[in-house]
Amino acid sequence: MRPALLTVTISLLSAGCATVPQASLEDRTLAYGCNDTVVIAIVANGAFTPVEANDDILGHGWVSATLHVRKVVRGERLPAVQPVRYFAHTYMRQDQPFMLVLKHIGAGYEIKTGQLMRLRPLLASHCD
Repeated sequence: MRPALLTVTISLLSAGCATVPQASLEDRTLAYGCNDTVVIAIVANGAFTPVEANDDILGHGWVSATLHVRKVVRGERLPAVQPVRYFAHTYMRQDQPFMLVLKHIGAGYEIKTGQLMRLRPLLASHCD
């Protein structure tokens, strides 16, 4: 009876420790425009303004946010604290750094795309 219990315990512990597969190189590669700015930052979310659309079952909207910029990877210099906005159906994580592609819009910036830094994102070899 004891060997069976030991086998079950080891099996359960092994399943709980399984690793998540690494993102592919294609999934980790961020495209960016020639006039975009790329930063490593942490997001502090603000207000959510829903956008009404008849076929939108998830409820997308614009989110105002503040970036706490750790590093500018490419593009123009930004202050350490930068207001931005992004379009999504929910808030971005606030507890981990991202590599973010920012598009300059009028008097501010909009997040075009991004990737968690723990996934080791890479920039495309050239701008679009």
